[in-house]
Amino acid sequence: MVFVGTAIFHTFRGSIEDILIFGGASIFMLSQVFGFTRFGFKTQPKLGIFAIASFVLMAAAILYLAPRHSIPNLVLLLAIIPIGAVLLLYVDDLVQPRPTIQVRRSRWLWGSWAVVFALIELVAYIGSKLTNDLVQFPTISVLLDPILETPIGRAVFVAGWLAAGVYLFGVRRSR
Repeated sequence: MVFVGTAIFHTFRGSIEDILIFGGASIFMLSQVFGFTRFGFKTQPKLGIFAIASFVLMAAAILYLAPRHSIPNLVLLLAIIPIGAVLLLYVDDLVQPRPTIQVRRSRWLWGSWAVVFALIELVAYIGSKLTNDLVQFPTISVLLDPILETPIGRAVFVAGWLAAGVYLFGVRRSR
């Protein structure tokens, strides 16, 4: 639902690239969840820590060396998208074990955190558009711009972003 909400938000914002990324990911995941598509690997692909670390370091190096919004950055983004899709392209068992109480609590905690920050971002975005004031109503992108303008900031941010994505995909966790 977070991807669907993000796709809708970017539709109002008018960001075609983000609509394609989040809308496409939403359609892909929902088609898998509702059983419209039952294709993919029998189990989730597992990657070695060396492969993951190498890719994250290579991505960080590209972002450190290449100017922001350059062709190497675009190529890197276009390489990350199919890698992410492949890591998600597996068919879960039709019957899943019931989540433990700890997992359910964790889902509520992280879900609540995501909703609160999404609402904060929405209020900041609407406030900045209505008042034309990014100082009083800064969005996350405005707050991150000074960091992302520096090569080391871009490299560190994306390395952390990719590492978090690997963790969220569960590529290294045993099932």
